Amino acid sequence: WINNMLFQQGFEVFAKIAENKSFRGAAKVLNQSNASVSKHLKLLEEKLGVVLVNRTTRSVVLTEAGEKIAEMLKRNSEDYFSVIEEISEGRERVVGRLRINAPMAFGEKFLSEPIAEFAKLYPELILDVEFDDRRVHIVEEGYDLVIRIGKLEDSGLVARKLCDFDTVVCASSEFLERYDYPDKPEKLKNLPAVIYSYSSRGLHTNFQDAEGKEYVLTSTPAIFANSMGMLLASVSSGIGYGILPRVFCRDSILQGKFKEILNEYKVYPEWGIFAIYPERRYLPIKVTKFIEHLKYNLRNRPKELYFPC
Repeated sequence: WINNMLFQQGFEVFAKIAENKSFRGAAKVLNQSNASVSKHLKLLEEKLGVVLVNRTTRSVVLTEAGEKIAEMLKRNSEDYFSVIEEISEGRERVVGRLRINAPMAFGEKFLSEPIAEFAKLYPELILDVEFDDRRVHIVEEGYDLVIRIGKLEDSGLVARKLCDFDTVVCASSEFLERYDYPDKPEKLKNLPAVIYSYSSRGLHTNFQDAEGKEYVLTSTPAIFANSMGMLLASVSSGIGYGILPRVFCRDSILQGKFKEILNEYKVYPEWGIFAIYPERRYLPIKVTKFIEHLKYNLRNRPKELYFPC
């Protein structure tokens, strides 16, 4: 099929997309419509069984397989078969490079060991791991997947929920003695709060009572921090109350450093741990296996660190 004119056209179109980093630019050079360029690329991807290009409204980024094909075409190599065979291996074996991003505190505490185990299981795979709290652009920055915590947002990406992620409202005894015990969300409104800098909630948190009635709390910040250690220290010292993940507060609650408040209410919508990736089509086996590995490890942690998956 390599010599089939239709697929030769597919390679030619893809080469121009790779050169111009743009479908519109490729269409202009080839004197074709955008729709024709997209059609040829789609046919080529279907035949190869891989995604060659990830695109957003802002950019076009080659996948790992796309980079290999582009390099082959740039060299004017006739050795199609060896490159295609190498790409095909990625559909059947865990090989190549896997670029991952996850939140810093969560990654260090809960993902370091599972990721190291995964690397040991698949020595032919190169893992490129970043623990970072900033909001990354998964396609533009070339990640295979990112792990995110919170409520699922409509981003145009594909997301798979790995686990629920329980959130608690907590405060120190000193804080509660100073301000009294708040038994309703609205009583927190004017009290100082410890806020995670990158929270998707911002200053607004929705609560739901046992009857399903919803309340909205707009917090008054005393401190913003992007470090879980800083947030926990701030709550512990009585600077403010915190709305934080239970897995990070658990020890402080058991030791009496924190008290859990508003137990009769739950933060709504409930948060989860998500694996997010650019494309559902032809998902590489390295991504599928990694997601399965993470989900298994999160479900089978010791009981005190259990995530309700």
